[in-house]
Amino acid sequence: MVEVLKSGAVQGLGLDARPDAWEAKLGSGYIDDVRKGRMRRDYGLVELSFIKKGEIWQCFEVSLQVHRLAKGISDIVPISLIEEYGELESRVRFSDLQVNATVEGLQVAQISDRGRHLHSRFSVMESRAIVHVLETDSGDGLRRGDIWSVSLARDFTARAAPIS
Repeated sequence: MVEVLKSGAVQGLGLDARPDAWEAKLGSGYIDDVRKGRMRRDYGLVELSFIKKGEIWQCFEVSLQVHRLAKGISDIVPISLIEEYGELESRVRFSDLQVNATVEGLQVAQISDRGRHLHSRFSVMESRAIVHVLETDSGDGLRRGDIWSVSLARDFTARAAPIS
């Protein structure tokens, strides 16, 4: 995950990649949900969102749905990711990611949201990523301090703004 925070990409693919490039890299084990000029491509751990601009699908968000690892579903992680990084743990602690990110010279800053939320949010300016961290234990084996998701989005500035 630190690699995603460093590069703003998953296995070299980021927000500029088209659906065919993602399929070439991650395989055909996905579900497409297409509605009204939008497409969500779901690989399990990796989820992509596209908007249709003319005849071209433009990616506007790449997210790692880290919480899905806790479900123990065997094919939730694309094979190419397992080949590159090995088997992934069912839970990823934010504190571990934060230490590793700091070692890599990345600045992880908490977003000052007001009020109670299910997640704390942290931004990583170098990759324009938002990390969502659980604030309470969940019923599916995740604990406070576990990463829920990591998102890379074109509208990073708006998403990194505090929620009132």
